[in-house]
Amino acid sequence: MPKYLKNMRRVVSIVLAVCFSLSYGVLYAQEEQQTSDWHKVIKLDKTIHDFGDVLIADGALKCTFNITNISSAPIVIHNIISSCGCTTPQWTKEPIRPNESGTIEVVYSNDQGPYPFDKNLTVYISSISRPVVLRIRGIAHEEKKDVTELYTLKIGNLGMRKTTLPLGYIDQGESKSDGIDIANLTKSPMKVESTERSQGLLINVTPNPIPPKSIAKLTYTVNTQLMEQKSWGKAYWTAKLIIDGKKYDDIIRVQGVIKDNFTNLTKAQVASAAVPASSKSYFEFGEVKQGKVVENTFYIKNKGKDNLIIHKVESEQKGVTLLSKCPVTVKPGEQGAIRIKFDTSACEGEVINILTLITNSPSKPMMNLFITGNVVK
Repeated sequence: MPKYLKNMRRVVSIVLAVCFSLSYGVLYAQEEQQTSDWHKVIKLDKTIHDFGDVLIADGALKCTFNITNISSAPIVIHNIISSCGCTTPQWTKEPIRPNESGTIEVVYSNDQGPYPFDKNLTVYISSISRPVVLRIRGIAHEEKKDVTELYTLKIGNLGMRKTTLPLGYIDQGESKSDGIDIANLTKSPMKVESTERSQGLLINVTPNPIPPKSIAKLTYTVNTQLMEQKSWGKAYWTAKLIIDGKKYDDIIRVQGVIKDNFTNLTKAQVASAAVPASSKSYFEFGEVKQGKVVENTFYIKNKGKDNLIIHKVESEQKGVTLLSKCPVTVKPGEQGAIRIKFDTSACEGEVINILTLITNSPSKPMMNLFITGNVVK
């Protein structure tokens, strides 16, 4: 292949990696609002409504989010924007006084076809700096199905759709919950308990026992305060289930990302916080033979007024060894070094590897760097 074409492919690879990074940042921004200052002003009975399994023949689906003003001044819901024309919100228009409540009623048209749906509602409320995002989700079917058809993964006679459960971003020192539907595939009541849980993981099943041939909700909660050691970045919590007194070796895995907690920072603290910047965010090692170990140093400058702390560096692919010891502290105006070596033994062809830095910066709690190149046999 001509050299200029190889260079063009590398440029495209880098652009794709940057685009992935930006989309990752959008996903982060969508979840980050859930840990903004809204909890100081309002109380929500939920931020996610799960309709579960529904039929298209059921027609439009309705749910209600209850919102309570816990501040000392009246608040107003200015506007709600839906991510889809199939979802229509109605809300309390008059001011909600302190200690009083309002509602957000949502109608989902349920005419989009037989597939899973997950829609966002962006809620703009006075006295809250960032919008609050609510979600409705479920799975629409053309015809009614038995629980054995819907829940095809089995632990004993307990039916599940998945055993790896996503939790998203979790603030250090906080807890977060989500849930999935599970099914009793038998004709008798079923008692479900959990055991051998990782520190910080709580599991609850409702109703319990689960009635015969019925669906229950398995709620999983991670409380980072119950973990003996602080963890940063990607984290996993596991548990096993005891079903009707019998323990099974199948593992339930909860996965999330732990980041710094910025919810109690004042505006002045945010303004003076650390701001990481990289003079060169990618390392291109060119064309190398498989098995070659390449090394690079990324330099991270702190453009903020407080110390920058890089808690952890994570690699998307195997083969990366961090030579710098974390945490890395960078004083204001100075730069720190992130030294890595990359073993290409497990690679072949074009490589795009993303390194994610977990930091204490409110503006960039996660910062991506890239390793690119071509590995040949």
